Amino acid sequence: MTKKTKYSLCIHGGAGVIDESTISAGEKELILQDLEKSLKAGEKILQEGGSAVDAVCAAVEHLENSEHFNAGRGAVYSRNGKHLLEASLMEGRELKAGALANSSKIKNPVKFAKSLMNRDDIVMISGKESDLLAEEMGHEIVENDYFHTSFRKEQWQQAQKYAADETFLDHSNFKKGTVGAVAMDSDGNLAAATSTGGMTNKMEGRIGDSAIIGCGTYANNNSCAVSCTGIGEFFIRATVASYVSNLMEFAGLSLEEASKKAIFDHHGKMGGDGGLVAVDGEGNISMTYNSAGMYRGFSTDTTRKLFIWDKEEKI
Repeated sequence: MTKKTKYSLCIHGGAGVIDESTISAGEKELILQDLEKSLKAGEKILQEGGSAVDAVCAAVEHLENSEHFNAGRGAVYSRNGKHLLEASLMEGRELKAGALANSSKIKNPVKFAKSLMNRDDIVMISGKESDLLAEEMGHEIVENDYFHTSFRKEQWQQAQKYAADETFLDHSNFKKGTVGAVAMDSDGNLAAATSTGGMTNKMEGRIGDSAIIGCGTYANNNSCAVSCTGIGEFFIRATVASYVSNLMEFAGLSLEEASKKAIFDHHGKMGGDGGLVAVDGEGNISMTYNSAGMYRGFSTDTTRKLFIWDKEEKI
């Protein structure tokens, strides 16, 4: 008899103002289908005894290739009308990490982050140099307009028009779409990955939490793996991802207790809006958010579920 492989995988497709009244049934179905396919991509690796690193990369890569999320193919527009991508990856056994920011040509930033994680001479790189190094290392390079979608262009045009109207921006769709994944593999190793196009109409050169280890992404086998989504500036100031880990490792909190304290009591009290997905070394999962909704789902060796709001979604 084949021994069942224990694993846990959790993904997110962004948190923010996700209003059921503004999402068509067709769009909702397509988003849920992509979330499920992302889970299945990571599941396949974990079911075969593969690593948490490979699983989170496979899950995030699928979401980067979808136009329904603010990462890769569906990345938002910057202030100057460009798509500028960032991503990071970390594994919990040796605490290796790779990260990039302000790439304009790397088709799948999470794959490049993985390449950086396997080097000893660099953890993070930004701008045109990230594109040049990725091309040198054999990653697929595309023109910047590959990332264009009509929806994101319309968002950008609206953001430019209403840039001075903080009320409009606070109640817009502009913040949702960052993607990420966390996993525990059959060896008990943890990993986390995050990928994004940043904020709509962002200033050129701006870097969010998704590229910063300890803020948007963190993994440590002694505690947990975390991937965050939301307004990056608050996640950076609160170092949310490593904060969850530290609360577990040094204060003895459970994964759920640490996640809630990080999102609601720490980052939330600063004014932050967003959420996180996390998994610990026992395979426990947390999907904590303080925004109106968060695209998310999880898979274990016994079940698979998808959510946008509080109620489980069925496809």
